[in-house]
Parts: sequence; C-alpha cells; structure tokens
Amino acid sequence: MFNFFNEVKQNIKSPIEDFNIINMSGQILYVEGHKGLIVLSKEEIVFKIKKGTVSVFGENMLLAELNQTTIKICGKIKKVEQN
Repeated sequence: MFNFFNEVKQNIKSPIEDFNIINMSGQILYVEGHKGLIVLSKEEIVFKIKKGTVSVFGENMLLAELNQTTIKICGKIKKVEQN
C-alpha cells in the first residue's frame, strides 16, 4: 500500500500524531498507525492506537485491507471518534 503520510511528514517540521486517518467521501477510510482491532462488525469497527482507541460507525462496513500498521475500511462511514 502506498505510504502517502511518510512523504507529508518529511516536509512538515511540526510534530504529527502517531496515527493518520483519511476519510474519502464517507465511502473509504484509510488508517495508518493502528495497533490492532478490538471490534469488527458491519456497523462498528474499533481499533487501538498508541494513546487510546478509534471507533468508526457506519453501515455495511467491511475491512477491505489489514496489515500490521494500515487498515482500509469500505462502506457508508457516518462517524469517527477518537477515545
């Protein structure tokens, strides 16, 4: 998977969070820097980050891609909360 965030971080001098999220039109959510899944359903996906968790709420969501540091979620994404 292409690592867009590494390119951006190299050009920014201020500190950036330990994780990154891109929400593409509420249909695809790309996450970089997760530490593991906690909840996986069509309506809710929760994953760990370095300092807490992130909850993704929606409809007909599915985990399209998962590796050690990145997640790609597809479906109707309604809300994302950091806890």
